[in-house]
Amino acid sequence: MLSKPIRILATAVLALTASAAWAGDGPFVHRGYYITFMRMPTYDLPDWKRIVDGVRADGGDTLMLWVAGGFRSRRHPITWAYNQDHENVRDDFVRDLIAYAHTKGVRILLGFTPFGYDGVNRFAVDHPELKATGPDGKPTAPFGIGCWGWNLCPSKPESQRLMLDYARELARDFYPEADGLLIESSDYAACHCADCREHFFEREFAFVKAISDDVWARKPDAEIIVYPHYFSGAEAPGLGVRGARLPFDPRWSLFFTPHSAHPEPTLIKRARGSYWSDDSPARRTPHEIQANARRARDEGMTGYVPSLEAFTFVSQKADEGQAWLKGKRQIPLGFGWLAPGDPPYDEILARVNRIAYREFSRNPDLDFNAFRATLGRERLGAADSPQAVDDLLALQSLFNAGRTWCQPAPIASPDRVRAMTSPGELPASRRAEIRADLDRLQAIASRHVEPRSDGERELLHVARWVLSLWGPAERGLLGESP
Repeated sequence: MLSKPIRILATAVLALTASAAWAGDGPFVHRGYYITFMRMPTYDLPDWKRIVDGVRADGGDTLMLWVAGGFRSRRHPITWAYNQDHENVRDDFVRDLIAYAHTKGVRILLGFTPFGYDGVNRFAVDHPELKATGPDGKPTAPFGIGCWGWNLCPSKPESQRLMLDYARELARDFYPEADGLLIESSDYAACHCADCREHFFEREFAFVKAISDDVWARKPDAEIIVYPHYFSGAEAPGLGVRGARLPFDPRWSLFFTPHSAHPEPTLIKRARGSYWSDDSPARRTPHEIQANARRARDEGMTGYVPSLEAFTFVSQKADEGQAWLKGKRQIPLGFGWLAPGDPPYDEILARVNRIAYREFSRNPDLDFNAFRATLGRERLGAADSPQAVDDLLALQSLFNAGRTWCQPAPIASPDRVRAMTSPGELPASRRAEIRADLDRLQAIASRHVEPRSDGERELLHVARWVLSLWGPAERGLLGESP
């Protein structure tokens, strides 16, 4: 396993020497990653600078940095009180990060959700009267990922005032050098009160237009990315409300996802830019990255900026409904061998997807064998062979099989498997699959016992780390006799 200083040096070398595919080289004007900064409290400015370096090394020019709840608002401390251990709350550095990103040719777009999600959902602690109403006519239930709270009713003037004041403080007072905003409409709830109901997105749009006008008055070239729900009139997936049909300003760019905002070809043609975002670099495999790059291109998107989120917060609630997570620190990308302050992005399994993103976002039709050749050459070096690449891809796939935003893959977490036994989520067939996967890992480890490169050494380390988790008691969870 490479030490942290050596991994940092390797990152710098890769940034200088790899055949990097820069943004604009290929079908997309902009490329990069979407990262939820506020849910990654353990990383300091040097760590985030290396993340920016990684964006550039992977061919990107854009980092969508979701910062609400992760900065020390002076006017609204309730928005960060839950996140006091966040490195940026403790010692604000995002302004320095933006300056650094600009020296590397990377744009920073500040992300938040109107009337909901991290930071904003804490307003209802002090203002319970602002809680949104659910479809049942009752105040909405608490919800969150790391930051738990309530989404707000956008029809209430005080909700609008608080939201606009908070967003202005973010964009004007704290980080005016940022290149724009990502205004990410909620994907989990809308307000169904009498004033919202069929007009929910009209009410939300009042804020969106106000903050857009405010930013453009100060910085006319700022890019402001919004959701299509305000203009399309289409059903908003999963929310039970339809979009509005409001006037569209072509200065806006649009954001589309597979789960919450489906492509709108007519709007795409009118917008300044259009971005496709999905979870494939963060949670899936190179095949899925390629499929999503093709979809983004075929839908006519000008940008492909998928998620590369890696949570490190301590769960205060039962995130994803999992009581076993309470009090535990999230494991970034499921890489449980890392210390809390070690970002995961230079680990070999993350590199698999980063190389896939770099190559397939430049050329979505790249032959997969050509990708395999690049992967083997860059990550395995002297140990490169078809079998070694197969092993690396198999290991990466096992780490993402069944992994969720908050839970590691079962094979990398006996604790998760133990939790699965209680509600009956672990039938005999699933236990047999995990046993078979452990056998595959043992075979992989056996083939690389004498590593010939740093990459092969990392591969062996990861395989052995997983196998070390499964002692006799843990094997018993899988139906094996002690």
